[in-house]
Order: sequence, then C-alpha cells, then structure tokens
Amino acid sequence: MSLRRSTVTIRRVACGLALALCFGGATSLPAAPPDGTRPAIPPPTEVLTLGQAITLALSGNRDLKNAALEAAKADDEVHATRAQGLPQFNIYATATQMLEDAVVKVPGGAFGTFTGIGPIPATDTEVVTPAGRQNFVLGQVAQPLTQLRSVSLGTQLKRANLEIAREQLRDKQRAVVNDLRRVYYGLLRSQSGLVAAEETIASLRELNRVVEERMGQKVELPAAGMDVRARLARAEYDALTLRNDLLSGSERLNDLLGRPIDISFSVDPVPDIAPYEADLEAARSAALAKRADLKELRLRQKMAELDHKMKKWDFVPEVSFNYTYIALPAVDLVPERFQSLGFVLSWEVFDWGRRRRELAVANKSLEQSGNMLREAEAQAAIDIGLKYRDLQRARSLLEATRLAQEAAREQLKVTTERYAQKAALLRDVLESQEKLAAANRQRDEALLAAWTARSDLEKALGED
Repeated sequence: MSLRRSTVTIRRVACGLALALCFGGATSLPAAPPDGTRPAIPPPTEVLTLGQAITLALSGNRDLKNAALEAAKADDEVHATRAQGLPQFNIYATATQMLEDAVVKVPGGAFGTFTGIGPIPATDTEVVTPAGRQNFVLGQVAQPLTQLRSVSLGTQLKRANLEIAREQLRDKQRAVVNDLRRVYYGLLRSQSGLVAAEETIASLRELNRVVEERMGQKVELPAAGMDVRARLARAEYDALTLRNDLLSGSERLNDLLGRPIDISFSVDPVPDIAPYEADLEAARSAALAKRADLKELRLRQKMAELDHKMKKWDFVPEVSFNYTYIALPAVDLVPERFQSLGFVLSWEVFDWGRRRRELAVANKSLEQSGNMLREAEAQAAIDIGLKYRDLQRARSLLEATRLAQEAAREQLKVTTERYAQKAALLRDVLESQEKLAAANRQRDEALLAAWTARSDLEKALGED
C-alpha cells in the first residue's frame, strides 16, 4: 500500500514538473528563504517599460546633460563672435601722481609778433605744471570695416561648430539609448531566467523529497537521490548568478537614467521581434543622409572651407572708422579736451611668409576633410551591411530556438508519461527537464539578441 502511494506521488510530482516547465514562466514561485549566501533583492516598487526608461534617460542622463551644455556653449560663442563686427566702445582712465614738476619752455615770440603788442610771449617763458595728482581720460569708438568679412566668416565657423555640437548631442542620445536597450535586455534575460530557475528549484526540491522517501522504502537507488541533489545544487548556483546579474544590471540602468542606483524596479517583457522590411540599399541611402557622425564630418569640411577663406582674408589690411576723445584737465599749455574722427589702418607689411604658410596648412586641411568624409561614408555603408546581416542571423536563430523549445516541451511530456507508466527512468525525466530548461534559456537569449541586433541596426542607420 505504501509503495502504491509513493508511485502515485511520483506521478503527481512528475506531471506537475512537466506542466510547470512547459507552461510556466509568467509568474515566479516563492524563492527560498535567505540563507546568507546570496544577495537579497528588495521587492520592486515599479514596473519600468523600455519606453519609460528611454524617456527618463533622455531627460536625466548626466552625459546627455553635459552634451546639451556643450551645444549651449557653442551657441553663446556664435553670438560672441557676431558681436565683434559691431561698434567697439573703449574708455581708458588713469589717476597718477606726478613726482616732479612738468616744465614746458616757450621761446619768446613763439605765438607770433603783433603790431602794437610785440612778440608773444615777450621773453622766453617757462610753463610749470606742479607735481601732484593728474587725471587722464581717453574714449574711443571704433567701427570695423574690412574686418567685417573676417567676422562674418568667423561667425559662420562658430555656427558650423554649433551644428556639430548639436549632432554630437543627437549621436550621444542614440548611443545612450542603445546602451540602455542592451542593459534592459540583459535585465530581462536575467529576470526571465531567475523565474525559470526558481521554478526548477521548487520542482527539484519536491522531487528530492519524494526520491528520498522512496530511497527510505528501498524502492529507489541512492544514485538517483545524488543525481537530484546535484541538479538542485546547480540550479541554486544558477539562481544566485542570475540574482547577482539582476542587481548589477539594475544599478547600471539606474545610472544610465541619472537617478540613484538603489531604486528597485522590474522590467517589462518585450514582444516578439517583427521583420525589418527596409531594403539594404535603401537603408544605406537613408543612413548616409541621417547619421550624426557623417553630418558632423560634412560640417567639419565646411569649417575647413571657412578657415581657408579666413586665411586668405588675412592678407587684407584692417581698416576701422574711429572717433577719439581725449581729456587732460590739469595739464597746462595743453587743451583740456579734444576730439578726432577718421580712419585707422593696420597692416602687417612683412611677416616672413607666415600667412602664406598658414594658407597652405588650411588648404591641406580642407583636402584632408574631404578624404575623411569619403572614408567615413564607406565605413558607414560597411557597418550598416554588417548590422543588417546580423539582424537576419538573429531572427533566423530565434526561429530555430522556438522550434527547439517546442520539441523539448513535447519530449518532456512524453518522458513524464512514460515514467508514470514505469517505462522510463527518473534519469530520463531529469534529462528531458534539463533540455527544456536549456531550450527556454536559448529562446530567451535568442529573442533578446534579436532585439539587440535590431537596436544596433537602428543606431547604425541614425534613427532616433
């Protein structure tokens, strides 16, 4: 009677094991109580979808904030350069202490000789400005003229640099989103694997209890119990590894989101991946126009052209229209104030070939920028083709793992039924269980690898 009850129990456990492994996975069974050998995972307070994570990262990621600040700095530089073409107002004021008298000798008749008056001054005269505090004021307003061309080119140069900073910000956003997706998919793989591992542990513990009971009744060999315990120890080790991966991945994702790393959350499963319908050549053509790195190189080529023009303009003299006001209120024999209006020319007549060499450097830099752009376009086309084919392989592998999973599930059902009818050994059930667990893991990994390949392709294409 005892043997019959044990047989019924074995059948129930085996059937329950098959059902759990075949149809389980949506909800995890309670984990084993903490034993001090594995990290405790705090209960998640939120379910974080991939879309929510991307939104949080775009607004909170610290690297993106710094990239946005770089773009803002470049915008300020544009306005600062443009202001160099506006009138320039300068005031110079000094307050000095003269250490000795300033003596000016005026010869007799220096200011002329007049009828009935005679020479002015009549004799040699000394005009003395006594030592003491003296104040001087110089005011100047200058409007650049020929420099306006240089200012215009410089402003265009800074505006191109602004566009580069904006493209770098967009490229950084795509890189952060790609990294986030990879971490998110890794979390999903760990989370899904931990659910399966907990279910396997629960089933193996129950099976171990039944096998030990049968061993006590002398109807099962000790080797069977050792085999079950070895598989249970391995399953507990796998669960520990997955818990560690889950904790590390959660901290990494929180850091990408720009928030404290100890915030607890769970991830939302991603759906099956849909085929990528775009033709490879069409995708390449679109990417060459959208990729941020190629836009940046085109802008750098434009900057090289502007720099070449600026170096040519260095040969033109600088001409400004100036208004000058000078005040010397306490100096005798000198007007207290006077004003002037006119043009100022500044020209470096001889520079030992410096400007000619600088122009040659700018010309070579312009040629280099064109070569770099063409090479980058070729490398981008190669990269897109590689990512496109990687996605094809990932989707093919996904279909293969799906079929293998279904085959392993059916095999476990057959083996479980044969074991219940005493036509198969416990070892056969355990092997079928292990094969299904491996097939489940491979299916999850293939799905997440396909999503990762899709994300890499979208990044290579320059898609947001």
